[in-house]
Amino acid sequence: MRNISKVAAALMGATLLIATAGCASDPAPSGQTPASDDAQALIEAAQAEGELTFYGDANETSLQAWTQGFTEQYGIAVNILRLPGSELFQRFSQEMSASQHQADVFSIADRVSMETAVDSGWIAEYTPENADLYPAEQAGAGYFYPVQNGYFQTVAYNPTLLSEDEIAKIEKDPIKAAGDPAFKGRVGVNMPQSSQQAAAFYYRFAEGDAADEYGWDALQAIADNDPLFYSSATLVQNLIAGEYAVAVALTDSLAAPQALQGAPIEFVYPKDTTGGYFAVGAVEDAPHPNAARLFMEWATTPEANAAYTEITQTVPANSEVPDEREIVDFEWYQAPDVANVWFDFIGDEEFLKASSADGDFLSHWNDVFGYSG
Repeated sequence: MRNISKVAAALMGATLLIATAGCASDPAPSGQTPASDDAQALIEAAQAEGELTFYGDANETSLQAWTQGFTEQYGIAVNILRLPGSELFQRFSQEMSASQHQADVFSIADRVSMETAVDSGWIAEYTPENADLYPAEQAGAGYFYPVQNGYFQTVAYNPTLLSEDEIAKIEKDPIKAAGDPAFKGRVGVNMPQSSQQAAAFYYRFAEGDAADEYGWDALQAIADNDPLFYSSATLVQNLIAGEYAVAVALTDSLAAPQALQGAPIEFVYPKDTTGGYFAVGAVEDAPHPNAARLFMEWATTPEANAAYTEITQTVPANSEVPDEREIVDFEWYQAPDVANVWFDFIGDEEFLKASSADGDFLSHWNDVFGYSG
């Protein structure tokens, strides 16, 4: 098994815009094509700025490992601010509205939040050279791209805390298993308020196309098991620590890297799960605009996407990156049925209305689960 720490080092010699890590004026290493004049000018301007600040809601450890490749390639430090999606967008929007710009690159799982940022003029219009290597339907052409891959909602579990029969129940139907009285007091849940995709996950079972099989009764059964409530990052940490045995609505991009490192965590994709892509773009009027644009050039290369794929064990979004994830060889791993994954919740009017501030879905979920956070 390869060590994730090798990923950043591998990036030192792999990027479309070629430069040495220490000095842009040094000649290109043997076997590499020198950068164009425009690219070289961008590199030099970015290196003169010397740093950039990355706002994101993905796993912080994964972001640090990934962006280290950019630092090693160009000698530009990356400062990461990681917050849950709703908190991140609130902070970003407040700063941008007050013209107190702090972020250079903005990344968020919530597509509506990113589109709001674009409509508000907070995301710079910029098209990286490799933009066309990413799925157009998951990008905001000229503004943001899914360079951090897609991710899917799972029900995860700590196998050291479960019997073989209990694991079999989860594998058969993870949603119904989470509501089985056998798991009372042993469940943690990610709240729908933490992200739009988490809200869509619960909505699909309660009121969406899976409601006939599950409905609110299935969610009530989970609620009856007295779950603990956490946002995604804390949910995975506490599952591994053994605070509970089952975690509902945990993204694979958080669970898979932990499993790859030998942590006691496995996961199942419900057949009616939801999926999405991180949207990443350079910020308008960023403190370090050249570094932000250079980062987008680097992040959209096949090499950078391959590195992110290895770090997070998520399906590569770049069309030139083969799927060589180690997680697929784990005996317990079963890939999701992508044809049945709900990606289109970002444009589903009924869901958007129900989950909005004026809708009743979130308040109903709160009532069912007894959640008041």
